[in-house]
Amino acid sequence: MNLSRKVIISTLVWASSAIAMSATIKDLPVRTINGKVYHYYEVPAKETVYSICYKFGITKEQLLKENPAVADGLKSGMTLYFPMEQEQPADNATSATVSRKIISHKVEKGETIFGIARKYGVTTDEITNWNPALREGLKAGQTITIKTDTAGDTPIKPAASRPAPSQQNAYIVKKKETFYSIAHEHGITVAQLEAANPGVTSLKAGQVLNIPGNAKPGNKDCASKQQELPPHETATTTDENPALPKPEETTDEGNATPDSGKPAVNIAVVLPFMLKEETPSKGALRCTEFYKGMLIAADSLRHSSSPIHIKAFDTEGSTLTVKELTASPEFKDINVVVAPDNAEQLAVLGEWGKANNVKILNSFLVRNDSYLTNPDMMQGNLPSNLMIEKAIEGMAERLRYSTPVFLSLNGSTPDKADFVNALKKSLDAKGITYMDVSFDGRLMPANLKALPADGSYTFIPLSGKQADLNKMMPGIIEWRDEAVTPTVKMFGYPEWITYRGETLDNMHKLNTTVYSRFYSDDDNDRTRDIEHKFHRWYGRNMEAAVPRQGLLGFDTGMFLIRNLAEGTEKYDGVQNGFRFINASPDSGSYNDVLYFINFRPGGITEKNIL
Repeated sequence: MNLSRKVIISTLVWASSAIAMSATIKDLPVRTINGKVYHYYEVPAKETVYSICYKFGITKEQLLKENPAVADGLKSGMTLYFPMEQEQPADNATSATVSRKIISHKVEKGETIFGIARKYGVTTDEITNWNPALREGLKAGQTITIKTDTAGDTPIKPAASRPAPSQQNAYIVKKKETFYSIAHEHGITVAQLEAANPGVTSLKAGQVLNIPGNAKPGNKDCASKQQELPPHETATTTDENPALPKPEETTDEGNATPDSGKPAVNIAVVLPFMLKEETPSKGALRCTEFYKGMLIAADSLRHSSSPIHIKAFDTEGSTLTVKELTASPEFKDINVVVAPDNAEQLAVLGEWGKANNVKILNSFLVRNDSYLTNPDMMQGNLPSNLMIEKAIEGMAERLRYSTPVFLSLNGSTPDKADFVNALKKSLDAKGITYMDVSFDGRLMPANLKALPADGSYTFIPLSGKQADLNKMMPGIIEWRDEAVTPTVKMFGYPEWITYRGETLDNMHKLNTTVYSRFYSDDDNDRTRDIEHKFHRWYGRNMEAAVPRQGLLGFDTGMFLIRNLAEGTEKYDGVQNGFRFINASPDSGSYNDVLYFINFRPGGITEKNIL
């Protein structure tokens, strides 16, 4: 009986303690979010999930339900939110009903729901409830209903002039929203949004974010001073038809500004985004991914001493549209144009660039030699003939202390015969001897018995096809392991960087080197950082293609911005490098960068610029 009584007393004591702890939530300060009032708590240093639950008398499940970001880890500086039991008036001043007068508002070009709500001191939810058609989107010229305060027939006091409960505002994440979309909608950069939400690495619907107090919803002047994409200024982003994100100007307050004394960096991205297509093609999606990568580069260089402006223009796949763009005011003060993958449109831009002394970057048409006659044309890819010359010269130097062995599969088309013949010619000129080995079906150790076991060899196939390569490498490895003493390497071709599985494993075992204009290592920290940022900003991964357009856009943006702002002439990027040289005194320039990618034993990969 005494034991039972003790248990009952202990239970009552715990319950009363929990009630007392739970009551402390009601003593927390409040903040209004989308018309609802929440208690909020800023996490101090060394706080834990257990201590918070104990302090407020709640379970871990309750804490995670209201604050999903805690599942990714609790960190100092995070703000936790707890909804009040009953919804309060938006201004949290009184529960009395506010008397309102109905007025009409005509939507001006460039206005947003956030901006209108801010102007009249109401919430976006209220505007949407008064105007259900807005759920389909806000359009210029549309007339919407606004309910205002009847006191003095004046609008309700704008939210901007109300005393803020703290230096940060709060925002509830909606389904499919991303860091980028939220940051842009509030006129801030992703970096500012991340700084206001330490520890938040992913977004979930219903999650509450802190928005910096200086954010201005819908204010284009804060996020960008650029033109919207013509002609779709109200295009939205969906999984099925992703329109372009808005261009950013990465001039944070206190850093680079138009008054910094440094000339602005003005880049025009002129690509077939095909925003009018109901279902965008793969080409259009890749152009969008390229542009998104450039925006990440601009954000990475937001502390640059020069203001950064990136303007995007949809060619709609039309040469006429490109001609109209070159005559438009939006092309004024452009420093460089990223051109589309269309020879006719590239020529139009090339002539405009030549007449206006503006550089035109051709990043997509490899077999285009307009840079030879146009001093303002920049060929973004090392031309094929120069690439082969550079690869042969670099390889010949590396073969001075190794015997080249050329492998030929009988019955297979030697698609690298021209390259091999040019390489042999270079070896002959340098006095380097080599050997030829041909075989049927599959290379066997017996096919290599003529090679001295104590030598050093570099095997070079006459075919770059994966199927043929898989018929060669196992035999080389078996022969090497049986002979024990030979030093064995392999030399290959650009397409080999796409090979995976057993082929890639064998390339590492044979210490293989290939030449390529680009390469991205999936395990590299720089690559992972950009991939993670891309997914966080845009809510999706880059396309699994080679090369990846998001990385190409990032590297292109990094080089162009640094070149224009700082005069940087060389850049070794995540996937691509840039080093432009002139073909002749009167010609344009081409990108001279070529990589040797070394797949070393042990799974190690090295990228060396030639």
